Amino acid sequence: MKNRMALSVMVAAALAGCGLISSPPIDNPFGLEGKQSTFTLTSSAQAVGNATITATFENLTNLNLPANPTSFTYNPSVKNITFGQGCPTPIPSTIQVTLNATVQVFDTDSQGGPRTASASVTGASFTVTTSGGQASVGNISNGSMTFSNLGTLIDILKTGSANSANLTATLTTSSTPDLAGCTLTVTWGGGSGVLKF
Repeated sequence: MKNRMALSVMVAAALAGCGLISSPPIDNPFGLEGKQSTFTLTSSAQAVGNATITATFENLTNLNLPANPTSFTYNPSVKNITFGQGCPTPIPSTIQVTLNATVQVFDTDSQGGPRTASASVTGASFTVTTSGGQASVGNISNGSMTFSNLGTLIDILKTGSANSANLTATLTTSSTPDLAGCTLTVTWGGGSGVLKF
């Protein structure tokens, strides 16, 4: 029995060293749940719009790390999309959306110095289907953002002042008819974060 337990500990340590152990998903780690941004799509072959939202959130006091993490990946989510002025009638039944996004997380440390960590994704995608003017948003594919300055991010999440997050996004839509000139309001989900060890 002792040998079996020792082997289990050794295997867990080896897996952690390879980055094969992940934390349970951390829901809404940056306080973006329910935040809204408005995109006015430009006139082009594929309609494109840009927007930025800001959220504030407290330190993650329950972030108890059993080992030094090797990465933190954030997976954004879109909760809902509503259509405003300039949109075609009826709204296309299927809209393909490409998402380029950057999330920047920042605070001040105990000495008052600024700290910033950021991650980006290019070419994420999701599908919007509509019926009767109501939209249903599919899950985002290939949307994972991995923070390169991991140590700074962990310090921001665990210590220092209250935190802020900026999400800057570009949406490119493809549909028939196109959405050039259409105003979209995106309600963001909180997304999830995953630590690997």
